[in-house]
Amino acid sequence: MQLIFRIKKSDLGEQIIEIIVKTSDKIIRSEAGEAENVLDKLDKILKKSKIEITDIKNIRIDNLDKNRYTTYRIIRSIEKGLKFSIKPK
Repeated sequence: MQLIFRIKKSDLGEQIIEIIVKTSDKIIRSEAGEAENVLDKLDKILKKSKIEITDIKNIRIDNLDKNRYTTYRIIRSIEKGLKFSIKPK
């Protein structure tokens, strides 16, 4: 299972953070809008899909809006925290 955070710009120039969860049989997409909403939105996606965070094997960031460096750093911190929490013990 793969988790992708995609940072992009909307047609109106606003930032969008898209959360994508790829399983073997489906792709789940949701938009978080601001970086502050990412963890809450991810939690809702996982609960709704009945997926445990430990089921995720790969986490990636696609930064399509290179002008959003602060957003990238926030998402990068979230990625590092999630990777630490799902690391095999």
